[in-house]
Amino acid sequence: QLFMQRIATIDLTANAKDAKTQLQEALQAMRLPLPKYRIIKQSEKESGQVFEIECDLGELGKKFYATANSRRAAEQMAAKTAFDFIRKQYGEIK
Repeated sequence: QLFMQRIATIDLTANAKDAKTQLQEALQAMRLPLPKYRIIKQSEKESGQVFEIECDLGELGKKFYATANSRRAAEQMAAKTAFDFIRKQYGEIK
C-alpha cells in the first residue's frame, strides 16, 4: 500500500526511451548513419552555462538546433525535433 499512489500515476502509454535513443533507432532502421551532435555555442549567463547544440542528420541534409542550460538537455531537445521531423516525413519507423 506504500507505493499504491505512485503505481496508480504511472503512464503506461509514455515511451520510456529518450529522444536521442528514438532518433538513433529510427535512423538505424532506415539504414542511415547516426546523428552527429556539435556544440555551436557555449556561453555563461547569470543562471549558469548555456549550450547551443546542432544535431546533424548527414545524408538527409538536415540540421536541427536547440539551446538549454546543459549540453545533454540541448542534445535531447535537438534530437526530439529531428525525430519529430523524421516521423512527419517518413511515418512510423519500425
